[in-house]
Amino acid sequence: MNTTLKIFGMLLLGTLFFNTAMNMMANNIEDYESVALPPKKQPKFETLNSLISVDAKSRSSWILVDFSTGETHQVGDLENDRHLLNQMEWDLGFQRTKIMANGGATNPQGPVGIINLGAVPFDEVEEFPKSGFIEDARSWGNVVNKSIIDWYIYRTRTHNIESKRNVYVLRTAQGHTKLRIINYYCGRSEAECKTALCSRVVAACYTIEFANIPEGDKVFPHPPPAVQQTAQIIH
Repeated sequence: MNTTLKIFGMLLLGTLFFNTAMNMMANNIEDYESVALPPKKQPKFETLNSLISVDAKSRSSWILVDFSTGETHQVGDLENDRHLLNQMEWDLGFQRTKIMANGGATNPQGPVGIINLGAVPFDEVEEFPKSGFIEDARSWGNVVNKSIIDWYIYRTRTHNIESKRNVYVLRTAQGHTKLRIINYYCGRSEAECKTALCSRVVAACYTIEFANIPEGDKVFPHPPPAVQQTAQIIH
């Protein structure tokens, strides 16, 4: 009998303790909800080469990039503003996922051609090809550059963009540039967007790694460790 009473008493105390704890949590649930989760640690991408960010979110204008100076320019409709293309120095133009070059059908007076070297290690590309540069051309009514038109993978499940991280070499007015597109999103890494939907609002913010070689030189320079750059948002 005493054993039964002890067991009953223990169960009663346990029930009271459980109910008290649940009531306290219910009364203070707002405090728990208002405590922010720690920020997700973003992977870093480090490089000894130059990095440039390009905001190409607009659907009605293009961002033109001069890789020799890092300067950018904005132009509107190309059909109406085509005369502006020769009034500024630029190599590539960006609008959302579209990329155009300063040459060929886009600008017959421009010098830029592109070669796609594929997904090779960036720093192992030390010399530029002597031939094979492709200029912009018309295809089915659109102006495209076949070397760089397929620079990305489209994820059908999440409807997101992921760079193939191919290395491209440009023939420019100043010499040659090698580059690869590292990331396509503002504040989000492409790795996150493989499994979750990344809003189009944060899309079309390119991060591009590049290195220049002036006219007359044959080998891309290796910058010293002192100029190492870090991109926080990139995987």
